Amino acid sequence: MKNKESTKQIIIKGLATAPGIAVGSAYVFKPFAINLTELDSVAPSAEEECEQFKTARAKVLEQLKFASKQSLESYGDEFSDIFDSQIAFLKDTLLLEEISAKIYESNQSAAYAVTAVLSQKSNHFINLENRYFRERAFDIIDLKQKLLMALFGIKIDYHLTAPSIIISENLSPTDTVNFNRNLILGFLTDQGGKTSHSAILARGLKIPSVVNGKGLSKVIKNGDEIILDGFEGTIVINPEPETRGRYLELKENYGQRQAVLVAENVKEAVTKDNTKINLLANIEFAHELSEVTGYDADGIGLFRTEALFIENNSVPSEQEQFKIYKKIAKSLEKGFFVIRTIDLGGDKLLEGLTDAEESNPFLGWRAIRFCLDNPQIFKPQLRAILRASAHGNVRILLPMISSISEILQVKELLSETRHELQTKGFKIPSKVELGVMIETPSAAIMAPTIGKYVDFLSIGSNDLTQYTLAVDRTNSKVAHSYSSFDPAVIRLMHSATNAGIANNIPVSICGEFASVPSAVPLLLAMGLRSLSVTPHFIPRIKKIIRSVHIKSCIKLYDKIQTLHSASEIEHECDEFIQTHVPELSISKEDI
Repeated sequence: MKNKESTKQIIIKGLATAPGIAVGSAYVFKPFAINLTELDSVAPSAEEECEQFKTARAKVLEQLKFASKQSLESYGDEFSDIFDSQIAFLKDTLLLEEISAKIYESNQSAAYAVTAVLSQKSNHFINLENRYFRERAFDIIDLKQKLLMALFGIKIDYHLTAPSIIISENLSPTDTVNFNRNLILGFLTDQGGKTSHSAILARGLKIPSVVNGKGLSKVIKNGDEIILDGFEGTIVINPEPETRGRYLELKENYGQRQAVLVAENVKEAVTKDNTKINLLANIEFAHELSEVTGYDADGIGLFRTEALFIENNSVPSEQEQFKIYKKIAKSLEKGFFVIRTIDLGGDKLLEGLTDAEESNPFLGWRAIRFCLDNPQIFKPQLRAILRASAHGNVRILLPMISSISEILQVKELLSETRHELQTKGFKIPSKVELGVMIETPSAAIMAPTIGKYVDFLSIGSNDLTQYTLAVDRTNSKVAHSYSSFDPAVIRLMHSATNAGIANNIPVSICGEFASVPSAVPLLLAMGLRSLSVTPHFIPRIKKIIRSVHIKSCIKLYDKIQTLHSASEIEHECDEFIQTHVPELSISKEDI
């Protein structure tokens, strides 16, 4: 029996990574891990150690293939790319050569060499500022642990005997699919984030998931009662009966609300005064295509291609890129497919290419600047995109444009690339639309002129906010000043939208601001008729669109023109949502 101290209710704030509420008992999952200092570094026979490594590598490849097969049988090809990326990493001949060389040249044991090489690679990612690429480090750590387990002959027990909330330091894709889906209530991990593979799987499987960031896997015990709020990120350990009752009620309310949103999602995104709004999807992986179709998106408004480069820390070939772009283009059920060219640099580094020290990396050698200086990398991507355009409605989007000259240089490269492909016999559509991201103040100011050179505009609210306010949102000391509701940012967004309308070209917004409920009426009032968001936000945004009149949104916009701070504007917009879409305004203040 637990003592009084151990059963005291504890409430902790974490990071919500998959929506939903879970209430149940904890199952603490502790996969094998070992420190480099605990291993024998010297090997009696380098040749034997190398053979042991090759055998372990083959075992892990079989495990990943088996997990991929399990996933395919249970969930279709929704998560196949996640396993494919880990399999490709282990099959990389350079990795094999690097570990083998460490064994032979330094006379190291296989376990020591595996730990040293993969720890160095994971550290490269984990030290990056960008959240997405930091989370790729956990995939490498997972492979390191699997190789060590294979070397030492250790197996993991995934057997659940009752419905449980799984608590772990981190969960790999293999871990996730090996548990009995019917007994998983939720995931609580110490590490990870919204773009970690475990979070992607959790969202796909509709399992609530929260990252605590506080090492709770070392504190929580098997059988502890846990509440996970995958909407707000709240974690309650050993809740009091009153708290438990309130969350169960809240879970039921959320479930009912979500059921209504999903049921209504089949209806078009049309305002009460019959204005049609296109709701597009932002994705990074081909496996997310199932979410695009599942949430009935009108197309893909943003495909971030840098993940293809940084995930395996190498430059993918033209053919490798083409296969992915073609797969998505052919599979997309409706609408168009916007491919953003690589946005490397800043906080998205590629070892050996973009990892040089810069005093101000976000103002330095990144995105289109990097691409124009590296045509040997940029042109193969352009060729892959143009080739894929023969298989669907593909559009090209350029990131971080700050001047007309950059657009002209890209157009020249595109013309050269098209000619090269046609000379080789490839059939390319006569017109592949070219657009630019409006995410620098200079681009927003020059948008009326930029609109004369391109086919569409896409507002990147994240960087536009950062550059307009001179606030690094990843810096905890100033992040509180980051808000896209700031009047200066809103003016620039409106100006860019008007520029598109004046040039008679489409304008969309693909930053996080488009998925904020209270921001949607402002965006509609500005004249935006195309919003691109993370797929699972679509039912919520569609509900807002179908609940408002454009005229009432314009009245709101006129009202906020008299306000001079982000907090005032956001408060006014929150009240608008509470009045017009009360279903999205469930309060949690009493919990």
